[in-house]
Amino acid sequence: MIVRELIETEEDLIRDMQFVQRTYIRQSESSITPKEIKAVKDDIFGCFKELLSFHNDVLLKNFQKLSKEPATIGTMFLKLEDDFDKHTTYCKNLPKALAILDENSDVSEFFNVSYQKKSYECHCIIPLY
Repeated sequence: MIVRELIETEEDLIRDMQFVQRTYIRQSESSITPKEIKAVKDDIFGCFKELLSFHNDVLLKNFQKLSKEPATIGTMFLKLEDDFDKHTTYCKNLPKALAILDENSDVSEFFNVSYQKKSYECHCIIPLY
């Protein structure tokens, strides 16, 4: 039951992160994106793509694989300890990303065009759930 909840929670997180990828990151990589946006894209998103890949390709896959052996999940977390450093990097970058959005109205306006009426500022904390 606990493993199933881990899997479901991870799937929800991945769906939210994929929304950010589709909505904001792809938008910032478009050929018609203003150069001012492209200049700060990496500062805003940091290692978001790497986090999404880690959650989707590593963590979720391991939860699913180990679901029949729940006692081994703790060992999996220990083996993946260094991979969680991506979260530390993302968290350290977050204040800078939010400052860019706060201080530059053109950048903020560009990313606040959203399909779910939430700003990017709301979505950028997703990996911190």
